Amino acid sequence: MASSENISQARSITGLRGLLSSQRNFRRLQQIIIFVIMLIGAVAMIAPFEWMLATSFSRSANVAMPRIPTFWPSDPSTFNYKVAITNLPLARYYLNSLIVTVVSTLGYLFFSSLTGYAFAKGRFIGKSVLFIILLTTLMIPFEIRMIPMYLLMRQLHLSDSYAALILPFISGGFGTFLMRQYISAIPDELIDAARMDGANEFTIYTRVVLPLCGPALAALTVLSALWRWNDVIWPLLVISDRSLFTITFGLAMASRSQGIFTGVALATSAIAILPIMILYLFLQRYIIRGIMLTGLKG
Repeated sequence: MASSENISQARSITGLRGLLSSQRNFRRLQQIIIFVIMLIGAVAMIAPFEWMLATSFSRSANVAMPRIPTFWPSDPSTFNYKVAITNLPLARYYLNSLIVTVVSTLGYLFFSSLTGYAFAKGRFIGKSVLFIILLTTLMIPFEIRMIPMYLLMRQLHLSDSYAALILPFISGGFGTFLMRQYISAIPDELIDAARMDGANEFTIYTRVVLPLCGPALAALTVLSALWRWNDVIWPLLVISDRSLFTITFGLAMASRSQGIFTGVALATSAIAILPIMILYLFLQRYIIRGIMLTGLKG
């Protein structure tokens, strides 16, 4: 009798081990499948940039675009970059883009975080209604808003100025929503303790709230900088003075007026996106963390 019980227990243990082993194998298979899918996605995202860089170093690309992508050109040369730097005022374009991107991004961070703090921790009548109205602005495409914005810039006599490129973008519904979601998770006890110590709301905002919003601010910094650096449509509407062209807008206008040489065009594109790529590489950890945490809080 005892031996039969031992045999059944041994069989149960063996079956349990087999089940656990099959579950581990299934999880391992899942991980391999996920890894392969992510690898394919990464290659699909990186391959166009690598092809752009490889072709930008090919002098023969100006005559005939290589039909089959290559990891490195057969005739590597910096000719295309020399042409781009010589024929275009890239230094001026870069300076304009830097001014517009930095000022508008700082303004976007300030007003988005300040408004987000008001909606997250403020107590005033109609807060929920105003926040819903703010969220509805996210549903209005920029193509619908840009004509009224353009007419407003003309009425204010701000066309052909840095102000026309900066002022419309120093605040926005997305930034306010993102910061409101993040600030809502900050304990109310910290803010109440600061109020009891006699701090006013702006002091609480600068000394208590902002230091705790690093990941969200980093994510918003890169997103805003990316939007402003790559913008072409809005400068096309409000800027006609060549001395105010941004890097992306200037390169677009140059390729339109001078024709397209593939190698030179890709070289200028590589020059244009380089600062944004560097910014993303430095802040990518904070971007991912900020967006993940913001999506989980509310």
